[in-house]
Amino acid sequence: MWKNRLAFALLYAALLVLLLLFSKPFLLATLIVLVVLAALMALLTRRDARLLRTSVRVKSGGREGETVPMTFTFALLAAVLIGLLSWYAVSRQSSRLAAFISVFWLLLSLFGEGFYPLALVLLTAGQLGLHMTSGSRAITRRAVAWCLGISAVLCACAVGLSGTEMPSVDRLRQNIKQTVHDLRYGRDTLPQGELSRANLLHESSETMLNVHTEQEKSVYLRGFTGGKYENGTWKPLPDAVYGGENIGMLDWLQTQGFDPFTQSAAYYRLTGDAPETNTVEVSVKNASRDAVYAPASMEKVTDGDVRERRDALLKGRGLFGIRNYTVTEVSSTRPSELMVAESWVSNPQTEGQTAYAQAESVYRSFVYDVYTAADEDLLPVLNRLFWQDYDDENDGVYSALSRIREVLKAQVRYSETAGAAPNNADPIAYFLTDSRKGNAVLYASATVQALRAHGIPARYAEGYYLPIAKTQSSADGTAALTGQDAHAWAEVYLDGIGWLPVDATPGYYFDAVALQQMVSLPDTVRKTAAIDEDRSGAEQVVEPSGTGGSEQSKPLTVVKNVAAVGFGIVGTVILLFTLLLCAMELSRAFVLWHAEHRRRRMSIEERVRQSQKLMFKLISLWGIDAALGWETAATDKALADTLPSVKPGEYERVNGLLEKTIYGGIALEPFEERALDLFVQRLWGRNVKKSWKMRLKLRYACLLAAK
Repeated sequence: MWKNRLAFALLYAALLVLLLLFSKPFLLATLIVLVVLAALMALLTRRDARLLRTSVRVKSGGREGETVPMTFTFALLAAVLIGLLSWYAVSRQSSRLAAFISVFWLLLSLFGEGFYPLALVLLTAGQLGLHMTSGSRAITRRAVAWCLGISAVLCACAVGLSGTEMPSVDRLRQNIKQTVHDLRYGRDTLPQGELSRANLLHESSETMLNVHTEQEKSVYLRGFTGGKYENGTWKPLPDAVYGGENIGMLDWLQTQGFDPFTQSAAYYRLTGDAPETNTVEVSVKNASRDAVYAPASMEKVTDGDVRERRDALLKGRGLFGIRNYTVTEVSSTRPSELMVAESWVSNPQTEGQTAYAQAESVYRSFVYDVYTAADEDLLPVLNRLFWQDYDDENDGVYSALSRIREVLKAQVRYSETAGAAPNNADPIAYFLTDSRKGNAVLYASATVQALRAHGIPARYAEGYYLPIAKTQSSADGTAALTGQDAHAWAEVYLDGIGWLPVDATPGYYFDAVALQQMVSLPDTVRKTAAIDEDRSGAEQVVEPSGTGGSEQSKPLTVVKNVAAVGFGIVGTVILLFTLLLCAMELSRAFVLWHAEHRRRRMSIEERVRQSQKLMFKLISLWGIDAALGWETAATDKALADTLPSVKPGEYERVNGLLEKTIYGGIALEPFEERALDLFVQRLWGRNVKKSWKMRLKLRYACLLAAK
């Protein structure tokens, strides 16, 4: 494997050396080639890394670090790109370009995951030195002393800040990210695993989703899952979990036809007596368009461009997310806790069952390794409340979940307006022992931790709950889910079957008597009114209402952090302005390079005509009307009054030179052409105090003249 890495490194080095050899005469082309090369190398590296992960997993069981790191490619090419830009700034003594590089790097570091004060200080120090030596400024001892002194103070501050946390920078970065996310995908009230935002769950009454289903049954539409609990927040499992001995596992499962997202549907298909396929159409209104809200029993996406994130999340591929999609799902009407895997899972009879069982055993091992870890600080409370007096004679998911529901019913009560936990308290522990009230977010979190403490793999889920009552009352099977239908629940991994939703929030689950009745009833699914007009049928058990207990759901009034949103908007505007400025600077550099390249091959008459075009464009930017041979005396006086560098009578002499060539067809002498070029240079007004608008007009005048 080291030979592959060495070959890639040598290939990159050879290409970069060739580019650097030609970087001076063809700088702009070099920059463009570097960007394209970075994209191509990233794609190649990603493809090779996927192949390597798969082969390593299958052949050797997996060893961390045996792939070509894509970050190496980006780091190497980015370093060369920054180096070339810096070289260009120094060679042209362009303090503005240096300032642009520093500001862009600052925004990039704030917007990204790393903020390195020392690196930014060194960039600033270099910019100070470049500014001191640019133009016609004299380099004095005093200037050097000031430059070195400021740089030393900034470096000392940066070294001191490097080892400390900067909450304000983290908050600014988070605000910028959240603002950009909201602009792209919209914003809903789901807390995204942050227990401190649990009270926002039912804040809105707007329509979030329009859902059409062909069957009458309750559906959990999952949009977020959290596998790791840290500092009061559920997050997706970190990338490190999928490395080491698990590297390439998900790719290998795909090659075996096994997908954790569609596992339960595949299980039903192999069982033989599978429920009918149900088609669910989702139209996003005011919910976030980033997530794909789909049931855990999903079979496939039949309409919509989506992508999988590990084994936990589904995301839309569009720049602004996804608004409409259709999924098929296969599930029964019985609650998940009543399901037990068929005997063929442990004793497969067909080729398809054998392949499924082998792949499922690999994924099950991974699930039990990573999804059974309860929070260490919560274990004493969880064991004392839930499992101290638990009778494990008939232990299983059904028995454990029944125990959790009993304890929560006796220990806490449902409330939409539960207060947030103190800063030094864990939200789950505070919910179970102090406040003893909370909504579905806290009920689901406590359920997941309690199941994990008992050795049952579980994870936290958020999304929207479609109760059966809404589909039954609909004329065509379409239901509008509002912010009041936002919900949080737990998902358990049922051995041999997959991830399925379970609920412990009051009003969202069947009581023990109803569950016993359901065991004896046939598992029949009714069509919605638009599919099946015959609505008479088997005896029904009362479905959970989904109202969240005794308290009435009501909108919450939350004071928003105006300052944080303002900072996020300002940061976004600055970032967009920086990107626009970058595009304009690249265009300007290309136009100047192209004009200089063409000028070398022009005749004297062509060069004079080009200078004439630029000259009158610059004069018009100063607000002076001028044309060749028209009111030259008045134009000469206006220019001399506006630009101190233009002497009286100079415009009239240049106007005569232009008429000599353009009207008379007489070529200018070299000294006359130099006089013309010198006059055009003075029209830029480099030593004249100008407004920022005038500075922009003059800087990008070459773009206007090129049209």
